[in-house]
Amino acid sequence: MSTIRNKYAIVGVGESKRSKNSGVTPLHLALDAARAAIADAGMDAKDIDAFMSYSEHDSCTPHQVATYLGVRPGVVKEIIGGGSSTELLIADAVGLIETGQAKTVLIYRAMNGRSGMRMGGGGWSTDLLQSAFDGGSFIIPYGAGSPGQWFGLFATRHMHLNGLTQEHLGHVCTSFYEHAQRNPNAFFYGKPLTMEEYMKTAHLSSPFTKHDFCLESDEANAIIVTSAERAKDCKSTPVHIMGMAARQSVSHAHYWKNVDEVASDYVAPELYKAAGITPEDIDVASIYDCFSWVVLRQLEAYGLAPKGEVGDFVAAGNLRLNGKLPTNTAGGMLSEGYTHGMNNVLEIVRQVRHEYAGTNRQVENCEIGICTGWAGPDIAGAMVLSK
Repeated sequence: MSTIRNKYAIVGVGESKRSKNSGVTPLHLALDAARAAIADAGMDAKDIDAFMSYSEHDSCTPHQVATYLGVRPGVVKEIIGGGSSTELLIADAVGLIETGQAKTVLIYRAMNGRSGMRMGGGGWSTDLLQSAFDGGSFIIPYGAGSPGQWFGLFATRHMHLNGLTQEHLGHVCTSFYEHAQRNPNAFFYGKPLTMEEYMKTAHLSSPFTKHDFCLESDEANAIIVTSAERAKDCKSTPVHIMGMAARQSVSHAHYWKNVDEVASDYVAPELYKAAGITPEDIDVASIYDCFSWVVLRQLEAYGLAPKGEVGDFVAAGNLRLNGKLPTNTAGGMLSEGYTHGMNNVLEIVRQVRHEYAGTNRQVENCEIGICTGWAGPDIAGAMVLSK
């Protein structure tokens, strides 16, 4: 993987309007995001020769998007997936370009995640869910029938072993809500959260309050990947891919045998080797945050906070803009919006470009950023970006 270091770049990012009820189709949202990313790159739609997307049976196809943009692509690809799919498809884009099968790839995620199919909507029968797993899930028989309940179980054990408290989760939430106050496009813009308010909020699924859950939103995001050579002709400042670890896994979350390991533990060494850096070189982070605890576990996995000291790390304010590792600076999925992580990638690209220079949203002197993806404790990917 080191042979592709800085040979490829993200040259365009864009998003649709974010809402709780878009009133339009995912295809409409995807086209809005795609056109914004193409304009950001200073390209014509016909410069794109590959289209990719991921979904949970809740979106439109890349073939549809290409057709509406008036393009006959050489490659169309769609996968079923949520978290960590962005990193996986960017790695696929690099592979297609590296092997000469494509020149420029547009990747998007479009969903009516609030007004349409809701990931956290619940209401599913645990008997039905149990039948979805061959041999049966190890955790559903205990009554856990939603992601909030599954992740609550995972979090509780890790927090017990590592001395993490409710207040430590609160530091993740209040930091990201604080960032959302600088982002007019965030759902929780104008709705700051204090630690006192957080601690008074009831649990929805222990140890999670409503603030510890990601938001469900109607929106689309898009990213354009091309070679560093082609990036020179783009209008935007290219953000280069220093290194990637597309996707690693450990035993399936519903048959989990070693609950003290997560896939991110295996992603981290591969990622840093590919990028040729250490965790100390990272200036800004986008950490997948479907639940607040997931951020704590990944900070530990990626060596961004010392193992056993991650609670102290976040309590010291290190996730805030003036901290050691400004993280999820648009508000993240806890307070900006939710597209299975792609909105976090858009933000890290803009930070590394210094797109917010001169405002109170820019992380000063940031040159290297990390994006992490997490489909669960069992599947993860990540990439390191720089100008």
